[in-house]
Amino acid sequence: MKHLKVYLLIIFLIILFVSGSLYAKDYNFYLKKVWESDKVFKTPESVWYDKDTNMLYVSNINRYPAKYIYNGFISKVSPSGKIVKLKWVRNLLDPKGLCTYKGKLYVSDVDTLVEIDLNTGEIIKKQKISGAKFLNDVVVDSKGRVYITDTSKENGGVYRYYKGKVKVWLKGKKISRPNGLFYYRSILYVGNSGDKSIKMFNVNTKKYLGKIYVGTGIDGLIYFKKGRFLTSDWEGRTFFVTKEGEVKKLLDTRAQKINAADIGFVPEKNLVIIPTFYKDKIVAYKLIEK
Repeated sequence: MKHLKVYLLIIFLIILFVSGSLYAKDYNFYLKKVWESDKVFKTPESVWYDKDTNMLYVSNINRYPAKYIYNGFISKVSPSGKIVKLKWVRNLLDPKGLCTYKGKLYVSDVDTLVEIDLNTGEIIKKQKISGAKFLNDVVVDSKGRVYITDTSKENGGVYRYYKGKVKVWLKGKKISRPNGLFYYRSILYVGNSGDKSIKMFNVNTKKYLGKIYVGTGIDGLIYFKKGRFLTSDWEGRTFFVTKEGEVKKLLDTRAQKINAADIGFVPEKNLVIIPTFYKDKIVAYKLIEK
């Protein structure tokens, strides 16, 4: 019996060590600055990387201190930080979230979903969304269905646009001031700033699959891999989050009054791109595992 207890204790310690090692591994990530742009952007809010064109697309609100002037624009930037065209698409009102799909760029613009040709930069269509107050992030699933968050208090929810039609897709108690979005393998991940959690929904059934508590507002949301995420909270923090709900702060620029809005990610380079909002520049960091 004594030997059995010793044996079981050894097994327990081995399991504890292995699980602890795996747990620690998640915490071995850190960010190293790679490049930083000049202050040429105008209130950059969102960055999206498109693999097919190997380009970063940056939304520029460009409306402070004036409001409701159509001088917002989209920039094209290489992953190395070279500005290909600063004002690639012009005459937008308040562009925020971005996402690409099969040669098109989708942009949220206050109460309108803007569809842009990636080859020409021409605006193909503007889809006004009735009732929308504060459209924010945008993502597209594998079937080409576009999801858009409305972060307003009055109309918080998620819309879906497909085949020329738009409708409210998610609304109710589980959705409160949603912001960042990410799609991966039939799951829509929603950065629900109302309760500071990442909510998960099946895109085919709308089934609620649970949540991961982050503890801050969620502006940028990136599914990294193996159920791990990168998030930003606009105030200036970037986090690493595990599916178990463990949260590590990777970057905090609040003291410098540098925001971290809707972050972009280049998977091939493990490159995190942070739009700094009021500081009018974007900064690239490499996500490194020690």
